[in-house]
Amino acid sequence: MAQTVVEQGRIGGNGGRARAARAGMVAGVLAMALVVYGTYGDSQAPDSQKSGMPFVLVMAAVAAIVTFGVLAPRALRAVDAGTAGGRRWAVGLATVSVLGLGVFWSGLPLIVGSAAALVGRAGSESAQHSRAFSAARILGLFAAGASILVTVAGNLLH
Repeated sequence: MAQTVVEQGRIGGNGGRARAARAGMVAGVLAMALVVYGTYGDSQAPDSQKSGMPFVLVMAAVAAIVTFGVLAPRALRAVDAGTAGGRRWAVGLATVSVLGLGVFWSGLPLIVGSAAALVGRAGSESAQHSRAFSAARILGLFAAGASILVTVAGNLLH
């Protein structure tokens, strides 16, 4: 009984939201920095790209708030509950992060990939030990890293 209470308290309640908020703050700031670098780091960027940057920054901030304020805490609670929903959340976030590579310049893969990695890590540390959590963690980190790499390479090689 005591171990069950300790395990439930590890992520659940405010712990999941606080953990997600810390990760979300870092991911959101990095994503917005990536948007700014993607815009102003390209010496040949058209004026329309520069004028659209504030909108993209706001969208990156909204994506970070929704992802880490709503989605990641729900996913962490599902992982903590030990249900199959935790695996579904992890795989879903990882899938969105990889599909989001089509809009790498928006910061979306970095934000959602970070959430997938967070949920994947929490699932791997839980008693469930599913391959889905490991896959979500790897794919989330891949998507986040690839979005950074493609943005930097695009600016340097352009």
